[in-house]
Amino acid sequence: MHICHCYKNYFPRVGGVENVILELSKAQIKAGHKVTILVSALNGSPANENLDGVEIIRTRSIFSIFKVPIMPSYYRHLCLINPDIVHVHGTVPGVSDIGVFYALRHNKRSVFHYHFDGNADSVIGTLFANIYNNSINIFTVNKADKVIALNKAYAETSPVLIHRINDLEIVPNGVDLIKFSPGAKERDILEKYGIQDARTILYVGRLIGYKGLEYLIRAMKNIKDTILLLVGSGPQEKFLRSLIDVQNIKNIRFIGSLPQHELPQLYRSCDIYAQPAITRGDTFPLSVLEAMACGLPIIYSDLPGTHKMVTDECGIKVKPKDIIGLAASINEISSNDALKLKMGTASRKSAATYSWDSITRRVLEIYQELSV
Repeated sequence: MHICHCYKNYFPRVGGVENVILELSKAQIKAGHKVTILVSALNGSPANENLDGVEIIRTRSIFSIFKVPIMPSYYRHLCLINPDIVHVHGTVPGVSDIGVFYALRHNKRSVFHYHFDGNADSVIGTLFANIYNNSINIFTVNKADKVIALNKAYAETSPVLIHRINDLEIVPNGVDLIKFSPGAKERDILEKYGIQDARTILYVGRLIGYKGLEYLIRAMKNIKDTILLLVGSGPQEKFLRSLIDVQNIKNIRFIGSLPQHELPQLYRSCDIYAQPAITRGDTFPLSVLEAMACGLPIIYSDLPGTHKMVTDECGIKVKPKDIIGLAASINEISSNDALKLKMGTASRKSAATYSWDSITRRVLEIYQELSV
């Protein structure tokens, strides 16, 4: 069958949804299917290319609004691709809805892979997201042939998914358990960033408002002998750097974007992983799964997506925006090697239930159910 994955971005842009599409595409090509990915164009990337058997089509966007690229030719490209299965990822206005609409109009099968509710960082953006969620997004979800949710806890608290709560397919994200695995600390990679004897907290992901990094940074004022490593880039970087200067915080390092092969080394070489998200936009972070697979204890926000993935044995949950709670949790784990080891062991055990092999196999089964 011919499968088309629809989203707003793909590599070289790196992110959680992009990684999900990559892993699914690899498995689907291996199973003998034809795979196309339709996304927005990026500066410096070709409009069309073939990577490891996957056809990538990048269509021009005329501008972006609330992080959503406006792509006038998206529907036309879908018509030219003419897939059997339209697998939309989102919620992304102008992508997930157009994909499902195309499938309806052309008698194709559609799968809505619901990674997150529509959301935004600004007041106006949040208002727009709420209007979209309660109108077009509900309609789109109801019209999709199959809807995949990452976990039931998130679905039960989603204003959109609740309308299909009785026939959702629950398929979590996965992790490469061979690539991301526990091991000895690699001092070279820490020394590369000027770190020798200090304990380390790691964050990997976009530097963007809903990730809650502002609160983690403020918490670092109350943490001694521990350095925070921020891996990634994004629109909040300038603000976060300014905040560090104003607060005169010395124990933070900006690493920038890392090559994929260095990430497992860095996870293994750090002591704690922090995910201080403040909104539902962070549904099921792949970086948390990767850190767990490498045997790290997790400090995470008590939000519907993450707290299902990370059990109490794996780390400590904190209320979103709770600066005091973040600092106390980091100090508690950082100062107790036995607790750190116990939580890290539990993290690896929990991550082992999220292998990509089982995840990609289940998605292919869903396709087969639609073609019967």
